[in-house]
Amino acid sequence: MAHPGLTRGLALVALCALSCACATTRYTQSRIAAVPPEVKGRPGAAPTVEIEGLKLRIATLDRAPVKQGIPRLSLRLVFEPRELGYSFDPGQVVVRTADGREWRSAGGEYRPVYPNAGFLLAFDVAVTAEAQVDLVLGGLARGPKRLDPVTFRLARRPGRSIDRMYWLEAIGYALVAPIGVAGAAAQH
Repeated sequence: MAHPGLTRGLALVALCALSCACATTRYTQSRIAAVPPEVKGRPGAAPTVEIEGLKLRIATLDRAPVKQGIPRLSLRLVFEPRELGYSFDPGQVVVRTADGREWRSAGGEYRPVYPNAGFLLAFDVAVTAEAQVDLVLGGLARGPKRLDPVTFRLARRPGRSIDRMYWLEAIGYALVAPIGVAGAAAQH
């Protein structure tokens, strides 16, 4: 039987080695940094918010590795209306910088919003760490009534993604090894 202190020490060393055994990538990505008080929801890279009974998820699609150029802003809006009757015109969504410049998404007509309806929006501007950028979400309507535009603050934040988890493979081997040893001992 192994000494308990030695067993704990080996377990600690194994845990430290396993936590380092991940292939990761550092990246930056735009995210919703601030949600206005009249909107239910929290900031994030893909937050779900609710505007006058209409739930929608706003996912940013401009993730880039740290040492690469920052791509233009792309968003995916996915709607979850509680009831039918909502519509959306993506051409009324605006990205505005602090100096007053604006970029609009392609669109131009209201389209009905159904559960899981998704819209891709692209803007010819990159959100940098230094820039103050607002996303003005206009173009929402409930029946014939147009909803007031809602302004979200965008920011660029760093992150780290796990590309491959070597440590999971190591844990699998560590869990299977005692079974093999016990099986071999039972045969002798």
